[in-house]
This record gives sequence, structure tokens and C-alpha cells, in this order.
Amino acid sequence: MEDLELFHFHLERAIYILNFQDKKLAECWVTQLHSSMGFQYTESFLTAAVLELSITDTETFHWVLDNLHGWKPYAQLLAAVTRFVLKKLIEKGFIPSKDFSFDAQGKILMHENTKTVITADTSDSDRLLIEKVLLTPKQVHSLTK
Repeated sequence: MEDLELFHFHLERAIYILNFQDKKLAECWVTQLHSSMGFQYTESFLTAAVLELSITDTETFHWVLDNLHGWKPYAQLLAAVTRFVLKKLIEKGFIPSKDFSFDAQGKILMHENTKTVITADTSDSDRLLIEKVLLTPKQVHSLTK
């Protein structure tokens, strides 16, 4: 039970620090934890923190994934979400290069109707994660203005 309590303590601390939306503060704190707790442990509660933020604080959730996407746990999380979406696309009968493709940053490009099919029957927090790996023509157009 002691390990679980320590994990929850670090999870709450991670959420508290990430809420400041200060990259240098977060990096300093994570560096300290890496040296004292180890990489795997730190990555576990950082992943748990972003999942918790997807439910409790979407503003900080977006900030974390937009600003800390280079951190290994978040890069791995987004890669897992991308694999999940690809599997779902293929299971639904969508064809690569016809119904979806990739941009230079590895985001999945798809039409709005394809996105609607993929995000149907998903929880709000899952939808937030899925939307971090998708781009529609409308979004691409807004980025080029």
C-alpha cells in the first residue's frame, strides 16, 4: 500500500506542477524525480497525470501535449493513440492513401466524415487524445491562413 500512496502523491504533485503551465519548472522537477525515482516510475505517473488532466482540466491537458510532446511518456502516449486510430480505421474498412494519410509530423489526415466515424462511441477523454493525432482538411486550411 505504501507504493500506491507514493504513486498517488507524485501523481497529484505532477498535476499541481503541470497546472502552472511552465515548461522549465516541469522539466526541473521531472529531472529531479528521474534521478531519485527512476525513469520508468516517473513516466508512469506522468502518463497517468495527462490522462487525469484529460478529464479534469482540458486546458492544461492541451498545454501539456502541445508543449511537452517531446517528453518520452507523452510521445509514447500519442504513438499508442495513433496506432489505436489506425487499427480502428482499418477495422472500419477505411483504406490508406484513399481515406486517410499522414502529414510530415505524423498526424493522420482524414476527412471530417471519417473523423466522425472514428470518434463515435468514444469517451470525452479518449476523444481529446484522438483529436491530438488527427487533422481534417478544414484544420489544415486554418493552419495555412
